[in-house]
Parts: sequence; C-alpha cells; structure tokens
Amino acid sequence: MDLYIKRSIFDLLKIGIGPSSSHTMGPMQMAREFREELLQKDMKPTSLRVILYGSLASTGEGHLTPNAILAGLQGMDAIDTPVEEIQNATSHLILQGGFFLGEHRIETPQGLELIEFDRSTTQLTHPNTARFRAFDEHGGVLLDQSYCSIGGGVIVELENLQEALEEVDEQKLSLVEILHQCDQLGLSLVEWNFRQEELLTSLSREEIREKLRVLWQVMGKTVDAGLSQEGLLPGKLNVRRRAKRAFQRNKKRTTPLGQAVQTFGKAGIYALAVSEQNACGGRLVTAPTCGACGVVPGVLTMMHRELEMDEEEILDGLALAGLIGNIVVDRASISGAEVGCQGEVGVACAMASAAAAALCGASNAQIEESAEAALEHHLGLTCDPIMGLVQVPCIERNAIAAGTAINGANLALMGEGNHLISFDKCVDTMLETGREMNPKYKETALGGLATTHC
Repeated sequence: MDLYIKRSIFDLLKIGIGPSSSHTMGPMQMAREFREELLQKDMKPTSLRVILYGSLASTGEGHLTPNAILAGLQGMDAIDTPVEEIQNATSHLILQGGFFLGEHRIETPQGLELIEFDRSTTQLTHPNTARFRAFDEHGGVLLDQSYCSIGGGVIVELENLQEALEEVDEQKLSLVEILHQCDQLGLSLVEWNFRQEELLTSLSREEIREKLRVLWQVMGKTVDAGLSQEGLLPGKLNVRRRAKRAFQRNKKRTTPLGQAVQTFGKAGIYALAVSEQNACGGRLVTAPTCGACGVVPGVLTMMHRELEMDEEEILDGLALAGLIGNIVVDRASISGAEVGCQGEVGVACAMASAAAAALCGASNAQIEESAEAALEHHLGLTCDPIMGLVQVPCIERNAIAAGTAINGANLALMGEGNHLISFDKCVDTMLETGREMNPKYKETALGGLATTHC
C-alpha cells in the first residue's frame, strides 16, 4: 500500500486553548516561536513590539489574542501550562512588570502597549498576520519576524506562506480517489485511514489509538466541565451559559417533540457545553478549529453515552473525522478569516456526520454522502461574530450543526451512497464561495449579525 496522505490526523485534531484556533492558539504559538528564536540566537532585547494586522486586528481582542501573545512570550504552552495561568497571563505580566527570557529579564513598563492593532484596509498576503520585533537598548532591531495563522492553530512564517499555499494546491487530497483505492484493496474507509496513518507516522496501530484516546479523554473532560458550570461567559455580551440548564431540562421534557429528541438532542447540548468552555478560554480539542470544536465531541459523546457505543468504536469515528477534515485542509481552508464559518462549523459538521455514519455501519459511499450533505448545507455560511467574541452566533451554530450531522448521517444510511455532488466538488465549491465572499463576513465583525448588536 502506497502512502497517499501527507498530513496526520493529529495535525488537525490537537489539544489547545480557546476561544479560537487561528486567533488564540496561532498567535500564542507565534509568540512562543519568536521567543525560542531569541533564545537560540542568545539575543537580549530590552523591548518588544507586536503588530496585529487584518482579522487579528479586527477581532483579536474578542478572541483573547493579546493575552495569548503575552502568554506565549512568557513561555506558556497550550497543552501543559495550567489553563488558569494562561488566562491570567496579562495580569501576571502587568503585576511583575516584565518577564524572563532565559536568565535575561525584559522590562515591560508599557504593559499591553507593546501590542498594536493595524486595522487599515491595506492588502495583506494573509488575513491573519502578525509582526514581532525585538529591539536593543538603542532602538536597533535585533529580530524582525512576521507570521501567518492559517487555520486550526497552524502557523507559518510570512516568507514561507506562498510555499505552504502552493503545497496545498499541489496535493489536492481527494475522497473520491480514496474511495477508489478502498474498492481496489477491499478496505473500509476506517481501515484505509489507519493504514495510511501507520505509514505516515511510523506509529503502531495501538500507539495511534492511544493518541486518539488522549484526545477523546480531553473531549470528555471539556463536555463535563461545560455541563457543570453556570453564570455568564466573559465579555461585554453577558451571554449566559445554557448547557447545564439545558441538560437538566432535557430529562424532564414531556412534550411529543421533547420525548422524540431526548437522546439525539443531547448531541446539541454536549456541543453547547464544549463551545461554552471554548468561549471562556478553556482547554479543548480542535475539531477542526476552536470555534467549531463542539460539533464532533457533541455527536460522538451522544453516541457513546446515550447509544452506549464502545470507546474503541468511537476512536474509529474520531480518526475518520480527522481524515475528512484533512481533505478540506488540503483542498481548501478551515479558516473563518479566509472562507467564513462554512470552513469551520460546516467542516466540523461534515466530520461528525461521516463519523456518525461509519459508526452506524455505513458503506464507504454512504460515509462520503453523509459528509457531502453536511457540508453542502453550510455553503455560504458567514463568520460574523458579535464584538469579535466566539459566542454569538458561534455557540448555537455548534449545537445546531451537531443535529445536522446526525440528520446527514441518517439520510445517507437510508440511501445507496449514490448522489449527484461529490464531497471533493463540495469542498472546491466552498473554497470558491469563500474567496468571493465579502471580507466583512469573514471574521472581521464588520458585517452581518456582528453589526446588529447595540
């Protein structure tokens, strides 16, 4: 069997910090890389300056981008550093008046003023761009580096952006071709996916499953944390948490509709729980992004806890969800700043729908149909967060997409896997739609629902 994929499912599904993979995780990683380069080159700057451009400037404050950058500059890590420390990175820096770069201390009397926001409409190579500069005591530039956050927490240096984009254009991972390979080899899509992951990573099947298990455990902890808390989410919108209350009320529903959706409806409640945790900067798994992180765990948690599906089966579904997401990464984008929310919640819905179909015994063709249907009905979905916060409409979108994912899987299971539009064509259409979408609807909070709040 030849190696066909170039990206691991763990490049897409990874542990991070909310509320945004592109605006929180990405900038935090930028700052960490800039810090590491300063350390490696043994530079001892006396001051730093960070400039945010494009979407990072427009909605960065609502996405906690400044705090993420300050956390990264202080050496904090999205996986290992306690969440509370990351959330308090700004206040800690202000309190201490500086931070250490190895044994060298950098004074920051200017506090948050070291971060600037360039909201001009000048043309950018990428909408999520940030520039980091370090200066000596005479104001001379020691290091000047620009990065782009291209979605899902992935960053590239600006000078390498074109090469990264060209690599995407060349690869064009195709689900249609994958299904053809599966037919030739007599493999299920799930088995094909695991064999490719083994070839790519040189990990054993059990090692891959253990890594998936860690992700699944984090998803479960995020669900439970979201179901246990009440009160207001941070920010000026004063959005009240709903997951715990909804979970309790769901048990008592006596209306025909309530009784009919008591089980499947929990997918949306679990998605709410995860999305609310994301909105307050909690720890989660990108699936494929932070803004869309509730859909996949919402659906899979429902299938595990309510339908009593075995954890080993759930891991199969999680791996398959990662493959579907990676196809979109290769063919298009999962960045709301590039293609709108169709690339985030729409893709998450396709991932969850494919996983749900596979766990219910769907054929390879039915799995493709479920993924295509889920994404098709999110085409054109804008990214227009009110005040730049990943709260309205983002949280409810996750919950509703969880229901759409289940419906998509159910429709596919009732068919023969024959449908007019391929998943590949749907992804390509999503990219074309995103490129033609007005920038004010792509994570800038300048249009759509974002402008309706007083």
